Formats: sequence, C-alpha cells, structure tokens
Amino acid sequence: MSTPEAPPGGDGNRPPRPQEPRSEPVLMRGLGVPALFAAAYSAVGFSIYFALGVVADRGLGLTPLIFLAAGLLFGLTTLTYVEGGAMFRERGGSSTFARHAFNELIAFIAGWAILIDYLIVIALAAISVPHYLEPVSGDFARPGWEVGIAAAVIGLVCVLNIYNVTGRERQGSLTFLALADLGLQLAVIVVGLLAVMHPDRLTDQLDLFTDPSFRDIVYAAVVAMLAYAGIEAASDLAPDIDVSRQDLRRVTIVGAIGVPLVYAGMAAIALMAVPVVGGPHGPHTALGGEFVEEPVLGVVSAYEPAWVAETMRWLVAAVATPVLIWAASTSMLGVSRHIYTLAINRQIPSWLGKLHRRTATPYVAILLSGLIAIGLVVPTSVKLLAGIYAFGATLAITIAHLSIIRLRVKKPEKRRPFRIPFGVAWGPAELPLPAIFAALVSGLAFVSVLAYHTTARWVGLGWMAFGLTFYVVYRKVFEGTSLTKRVSVTERALTKQVPEIEFSNILVPVFGTKFDDDIVATAGRLAAAEAGTPKGGHDSRLDVVYVIEVPLTLPLDAALPKEREEQARRALARAREVGEEYEDVEVVTDVIRARKVGAGILEAARRSNAEAIVIGGEAPTKIRGGGVFGGIGAAKPAEIGAATEYVLKKAPCRVLLTAPPEPG
Repeated sequence: MSTPEAPPGGDGNRPPRPQEPRSEPVLMRGLGVPALFAAAYSAVGFSIYFALGVVADRGLGLTPLIFLAAGLLFGLTTLTYVEGGAMFRERGGSSTFARHAFNELIAFIAGWAILIDYLIVIALAAISVPHYLEPVSGDFARPGWEVGIAAAVIGLVCVLNIYNVTGRERQGSLTFLALADLGLQLAVIVVGLLAVMHPDRLTDQLDLFTDPSFRDIVYAAVVAMLAYAGIEAASDLAPDIDVSRQDLRRVTIVGAIGVPLVYAGMAAIALMAVPVVGGPHGPHTALGGEFVEEPVLGVVSAYEPAWVAETMRWLVAAVATPVLIWAASTSMLGVSRHIYTLAINRQIPSWLGKLHRRTATPYVAILLSGLIAIGLVVPTSVKLLAGIYAFGATLAITIAHLSIIRLRVKKPEKRRPFRIPFGVAWGPAELPLPAIFAALVSGLAFVSVLAYHTTARWVGLGWMAFGLTFYVVYRKVFEGTSLTKRVSVTERALTKQVPEIEFSNILVPVFGTKFDDDIVATAGRLAAAEAGTPKGGHDSRLDVVYVIEVPLTLPLDAALPKEREEQARRALARAREVGEEYEDVEVVTDVIRARKVGAGILEAARRSNAEAIVIGGEAPTKIRGGGVFGGIGAAKPAEIGAATEYVLKKAPCRVLLTAPPEPG
C-alpha cells in the first residue's frame, strides 16, 4: 500500500512541512533569541540605506520627526504581525491573517499587494549596490555600469535562492551581518555627533506647513514606511521561532522601539551633515538629489576631518554592500515563499510554485521574480519605486490590522502566545486598541497615496486590477470554484522527491473526488523519478482514465446524460493540470465506457501496457456489519471496495493503493 510522502522541510527557501493540527500554539522551533533578533533586524534594518534620501527629499528639516512618526506605525504594526504570526505559525504575513479572518479573495488582495513590494525592495537594494561601491570606483554608479551591476546582484540572488543558500544553517553569518549593520548605523550616529554636531541646521530652513508643505509632510511620512520594508519578510520567521513568550515580548519591544530611534538618529545626523539649503526652487538637500541613491555614503562624506570621512566611507561600503545584497536575497526568499503559498492555495496557477527537483525551492517563482526586478531596475529611479512601494505597503498593512481585529471577534477562544496589549471589551472578545488605531492610520495613509502619489496611484491600481482580473478568470474559468472559498492543492504536487520505486508508464484512474489530487501527485512523483534516472532517459507517461459505468440495458456507445460526461471532463482536466506539474512526464487522458469500473480500469491497463496502476481506495463507510447491511465487507480493509478489490485480484501489473483519511 502506498501513501503520499511529505514534502521537504521549511529550511530556508524550502516550503515548510504541513503541520498537524494542535490545540494551542507553541513557540519551540529553530531560532533562539540572538538569532531571532539578528534575523528580524537583518530583514528590516537595511532599508535606511535607500529610504533616507527619498524621505529627506520631501520631508526636509522634519525628516527625523517623520521617521519617528512612521516608527510609531511600525511599532504598532510589529505588534499586529507578532500576534498573528505566533497564533498561526504560518508564512504569508498579511495574506495568511486575511485568509483566517476573512476569505480567499481578501487574502489574495493582501498577497498581491505585498508581492509587488517584495519585488520593489529587491530592485531598490540591487540598484543601491553600485552607488555604495563608489569608494572602490566612481565608474560603478555611471549609466550602463549601474544597471549591469544591479542585474548581476539580482542574478546572484536568484542563484542563492534556487540553491537554498539562505537556510537556517547559516545563522552565524546572518547574526554577524546583522550586528555589523547595527554597529555601522550606531557608528554613523556617534561619529556624526563628534564630527558634524550643528543642531541649528535642523531648523535653519524650516517653515512649518510651507517648507515642507502639508502635502510634502504627508508624502514623506507615507514614503517613510519604506524604511520598514522588511516587516513582511520578518513575519515569515513565525514557523522558526524557538523562544519563550517573555523573550518574544522582549525582542518585539526592542525591535519596535529601537529601530525607529536608530533611524531617527541617523536622519538627524544626516541633516546636520548634509543640511537643507535655500535655492531658486525652494529649500532642498543633497540627500534627495545628488545622494538619493546612496544617502548614508553622502552623510559620512561630509564628516570632518577628511581622514574620518574617508575611513567612514570605506566602512559604509564594506558593510552596506553585503547588507544590501543580503536584503535582496531575503526579499527574494520572501517573494518565492509568497508565490508558493498563493500557488498551493490555488490563487495562482500551481506551476508558478513548482519546486526544483533537487533543492525543493520554487525556482519558477524565483526566476520570474528576478526578471521583473531587473525590469524595475532599468528606469534607475529610486523615488519612483519608493512611491509604488507605499501603495502596496499601506494596503497590505491595513488588511493585516483589520484581520487581527476580526480574529479577536471570530476566534476569541483561540490561544495567543502573544497578545497586543490595551484591549477594550466587545462582547466575549477583547478588541486591541493599538491595532484599531494603526488600521485607521494606515488606511488614511493608503488614501493619501491615492490622492498625492500620481504614479503610484495608477501603477498600483493597474497592478491590482491585473491581479484581480487574473484571479477571477483563473478561479471561475479554470478552477470552476468560488472566489472566496479556500481550495488548496497538496504541497506534494509541487515537490519532486525521488521515491524508492519508479515506473515509466503508469495508469491512474480518477473518480472526480477530492482525493484525485493526491492520487495523481503520487503517480506523477513515481513517473518523474523514473524519468530522472540514468535508465530512464525519456519522458515517463501517465495514462489518466475516468471510467463511466454503462448499464446492461444500454449499448456501450449509447448517449449518456451530459452531466456524467461533464464530470468526467472536469476530473480529467484537473488531473492533467496536477500531472503536468512534474517535469518530463507526459499526461494522456481518456474516458472509458465499461459495464463495471474495475473491468474498465483493467482494459485500459492492458491497452496501454501499464507497468503499474495507482488507484485511490474508496472512502471508509460508517455503516457497520459488512456487506450484509450495505457496508464494505468486514473481511478486508475498509478502503478496499468492489472496484478496488477487482483490480487488486485481476490486474496484469503492479497496483499501488493510496488510502483516503477517515471521515471526521
């Protein structure tokens, strides 16, 4: 008897093993406190290297306060993501929260919105690398070189993710890099206090609500969310947590308070080093012009004396470059996991989440994301990408807050290892006031993007319109299912694991039941393994058949009700879709007419010279007493019904039986 195998573990880029249902969440898996903090900081702390310039461009002298204000929303959002992540222990961030709180349509909207943000972060990190290499050579930031180096970074990131060079076994390197990043940022602040301590420069050109204007303040505040770009990637750490609740709270509080303070401190030093100056077109700072792609490098270049500036420039280049590459890799890891999650939940075609045969990483998603990221790099406009990012971030974060609020009402009894503090009673539930406030603020921020960010408005709405149209067509036309109902394909259908037994020509009967996916996935894995062996060398074949029983009162070629033929067509189309997810496997479908299902299966096996038949057992019946009372006979296992027994007794080849689960 054959049963489907579990997919590979959740190490690095690999999808996590499906978890057994459990009565309450626990916090005991891979990452301890130091590694958790390092991983979380590395997922968030990089964005100051490109966010500082675009915020200062419009925020001018208010930039430090704007970072603090955005940091308040970041802190509240961190609480929301930690509660949701600890509660469900699943990857997916806002999309996963929306799935549990609302439905698949809302989950897709959140997922599709955050998808473009992942791609933008990859592009921003990659395009910043040649500019931060300027101490090595000024040529790297010139046209041609700039795009070429950025594309090379994205290519490297794709290779690292396909070959899974991002796993938990590299915690030591990740911790060192995160500490180096934090150390550099603190060094910029401390050295800046000694080298360019001029507090009067912060307010020299400040004229509140004029320079900057109210519109500029709102614009800069929304774009400042770019500084906390990695919060979705950080939320993917949920399944890897190995800390106590107290330690989780400490890490959350330190991150929510510490990161905004560091960013605000760097912004204050930046405006003292590269101050706002007057001009014919109004006040401006070189942080938003000459240094917009490498603002931190521009800041340390203004330090005095010259040897301090030069030392800091090389230090920034040495730390920022690998940090940005790692940030791009982390975002690629996030986007590949994100696409994989969308694929197994049938929100996008599952071939987009197809896993590599050897590394079990979603290579199709990674390669496609790399191409899109390179396309985003080509305009070389950091300001353009930052505006588009704000569209997706504000929408997804708003949905995340609303989801946690609704889950407090929908599932008040569910155990939460971490709860957002300061709640207010609402019937049997307790509504989190911080999440309510954050939902209101992020919702208003999203409205401001639509009002003030012209390019972001049209690009963002176009992206969402394309995604929703694709989702509706895929769900209704190809899947034939509800837009809001959760429909998942087994993770095994995306996994290319090599089993011990291999066949190149397999017959697979399907019956139009929910177990067909598992049956075809098992057969596809067997066939794919044969095609990948030295003795294979050719495409393996799945012959998928649907047997229609024709009564003795009718000839075999008699016209049958259209409903039965339509059911057969749907079952075979679905089976073909799952089977074709396996490389080097040819899928052939056919409708067989026979007096008995078992006889039809054996006739198809003989005709196709099948080496094996993979068949699903009938679901166990609740009727007791054996065949006398209408149940499945007591002398054999419950999953062996009449058709299965006939095939097992008379098959001309090997038979592998997959058993359905016991009914609830």
